[in-house]
Amino acid sequence: MGNNKKQIKGNESTVYFSEEIVEEILSRLPVHSLFRFKAVSKSWNTLISSPSFAESYLNNYGNSNNFVLLAFDQTTRKWKLSFTTFGTSSPSELTTVAVGDGGGGRADEKFIELPTMLEKTRRIKEKIIGPFNGFICIYRILGMPRMGGITLCNPNLRTTETLPICTVTDNEFSFRTSVIRSMGFGLDSVTKEIKLVQILSYIFRFKDAIKKGIRVDIYSPSNKTWRHVPDDDAATSDTFISRAIGSYEDGSFAHWIDNNQSVVLSFDMQKEVFVRTPIPIEYDQFKHKVKIFAKGSSSLVLFAYPRERVTGKNYLFERWELKGLKHWTRLTRVGPFLGVTKPVGALWRSRVIVVRGKTKLVFYDYSTQQVRRIYDMEGNDYHLNCSDLIKVLEYKGILL
Repeated sequence: MGNNKKQIKGNESTVYFSEEIVEEILSRLPVHSLFRFKAVSKSWNTLISSPSFAESYLNNYGNSNNFVLLAFDQTTRKWKLSFTTFGTSSPSELTTVAVGDGGGGRADEKFIELPTMLEKTRRIKEKIIGPFNGFICIYRILGMPRMGGITLCNPNLRTTETLPICTVTDNEFSFRTSVIRSMGFGLDSVTKEIKLVQILSYIFRFKDAIKKGIRVDIYSPSNKTWRHVPDDDAATSDTFISRAIGSYEDGSFAHWIDNNQSVVLSFDMQKEVFVRTPIPIEYDQFKHKVKIFAKGSSSLVLFAYPRERVTGKNYLFERWELKGLKHWTRLTRVGPFLGVTKPVGALWRSRVIVVRGKTKLVFYDYSTQQVRRIYDMEGNDYHLNCSDLIKVLEYKGILL
């Protein structure tokens, strides 16, 4: 960095800051503020757009406790992402705030509307994964893959890209009566290439035979192309996948859980192979649900909770942690929670899990067993009845 000075005029005097100080200050600001500051001058725009600044930003602001809310709006039938910081208060403080402006306004005031492929009259048939390195992927889960239906967007940069169709021959799917798509992000540690993995789980019915399998394809955002990943074991697997868990923080693995809640499938982004890890206990899928969150760059944490809501009863969530895709360790149970709530987020830096009630999001500190903060969603048109349509995320973002 050169020795040029930046001039900032105060009310009484003129103050000069070096480029190094300006970069340090800017690298600690929220992303949405930086986009306003890019318009200050050409030099600031160049600085904020540079790769070196993106690295500084992730090291400074990106490592602080910043959380955002991702919710599906029932009225507009679109996903919305809030850059509002969902921090937690001190352990001794419990506050209830309205989502949006912290003082009772609608959440829409600070939400970014994401693209959708849905018509207002249709059922919800799309899912969302991310953010990962600034990217969010919205995709259709049903239908033949040649229909397309995948959108990649970067809320920081306000960019949206409809992905080209991943070509699958008619012969491959001519007799497969059910095809479910699930997606996952990752990063190759050697090539530093971001990868978007598509898993197509299918049920093949022909005469009296029923066969399951998986097809894997990878999309490269850098060169905008698809390529098929041959995997004989996956193609003949009896596993059916429709639920994405998410990715490690470093992107080395993306994870999914099968429909029977019996196995975790983890895709190695460098070797491009699957690692299968059985769930530690067999949970009856008709009585209990399992929710898994990625933690850091080496762990998965599993929560098990009752499927049906029973008013007036307290429940504890069971917890297990999987480190290095090798061994599950039972953790202390968390709760109690009144009635059956669902975990919708895990904020590891603050030792907080986020569960939902009928109209509220509850930030629960599992280290102190105290509720730290409650966000009231009442009066907003966001879908709290399904845990897949409301998420609280640790979000760094990237400016490149």
